[in-house]
Amino acid sequence: MAFKRKKMILEQSANMFFNYGIQHITMDDIAKKCGVSKKTIYKYFENKDDLLHQVIELQIKELKKEIFENKQISKNALQELILFFDYINELSFNISASFGKELKKYYPTIFLEVVKHKNIIVIPFLRENIIKGKQEGYYKMDINTEEICESFNDISKIIFLDGFFYNPGTKQNTLKFLNSLFLHRLVSVKGLEMLNEFNKNKTI
Repeated sequence: MAFKRKKMILEQSANMFFNYGIQHITMDDIAKKCGVSKKTIYKYFENKDDLLHQVIELQIKELKKEIFENKQISKNALQELILFFDYINELSFNISASFGKELKKYYPTIFLEVVKHKNIIVIPFLRENIIKGKQEGYYKMDINTEEICESFNDISKIIFLDGFFYNPGTKQNTLKFLNSLFLHRLVSVKGLEMLNEFNKNKTI
């Protein structure tokens, strides 16, 4: 019961922080949204900083789980990367521009944790995926793995951490476009055939 309640508080807090930013959300707002007393929230979290920190930890766990599960169900590297991009696109739609900016400005320690985990989870995943895709013949052999990982890192930083886009719909459409460019830069002729087939089936 206690575990479920704590998880519910974390999930509701994440939705509120992501949608409305961090600064304007109070512990009273969270208590009201969760249908519990503020005293109950303080049973699980020391303060707002601690709550935010655990929200980020939960998201990191979800990201790790998503990457792991995608590896299990994907037939090849290209499918695995497409599923990863779908997850990121959906996540981006729920994160306001103010969240990244406020995280960076008012919670620098937690912000650095996010950057660190991006560097130790997402970039190694992408590097491994590119190597695998080359071996399978779905990615171009002449692609510079480190350069393309660095490009992805720069793009993700602008979109998620710098709060570059204020409109969630605009951000999501831009991200889809950039992901499409990224995939087309990666794929070989064999990979392009699969990508086109996947996109065709996706729109049906």
